[in-house]
Order: sequence, then C-alpha cells, then structure tokens
Amino acid sequence: MYFRGDRDLRASIAAVLKNLIQVTAAPGGSEIQWGFHYPADDPHVYGASFCQSSDKPADCGRCLRMARNMLLHGCFHGAGAEFYSELCYLRFEFYNFDS
Repeated sequence: MYFRGDRDLRASIAAVLKNLIQVTAAPGGSEIQWGFHYPADDPHVYGASFCQSSDKPADCGRCLRMARNMLLHGCFHGAGAEFYSELCYLRFEFYNFDS
C-alpha cells in the first residue's frame, strides 16, 4: 500500500464508505440493496455494503452511517473491517475480496 500516513489511510477509507452509503441507501432499489467499490479512483480500498430494507432508505442510511462511524473510529488501522446488524452490512478491505 502506498499511503503517506494515517491521515491518508483514514481519508481513503472514509471516501469509500461515503460512496457506498450514498449508493446503498438511495431510494428505489430492490428488497435487498448492495453497493460495491472497485478501486478506480482509489486503488487501495475495496468495499461492500448491504441493506435489508431498501423501501426505508432513511433507516438504511442511518444504520450505514452508524457502521461507518464505528469502523472509522475503531478499525481503520487494521487490514480491513466489517460491521453486521439486522438491517445493514458495511465492509472495507485492502484486497479484492469479491474475486
């Protein structure tokens, strides 16, 4: 990985998680809504998100934002992290876990 320090690492993770939340919590999705991040703009961070009830995007967004806050404040030094709840799922890794 080619980060200049914790600030760059945290900013990269935060950008990926923000994008995932916007995509996954958008109204009009299917019953199960997924979001993926395949590195194009940031070649180092992969991510996935999931919401069980896309007919309530506000609930999905709240759950994902809570997950993001937990991941950013407790897990950004690791090789990756996942958050699970009944409503949502949020994950980031520094490798392509979908291949």
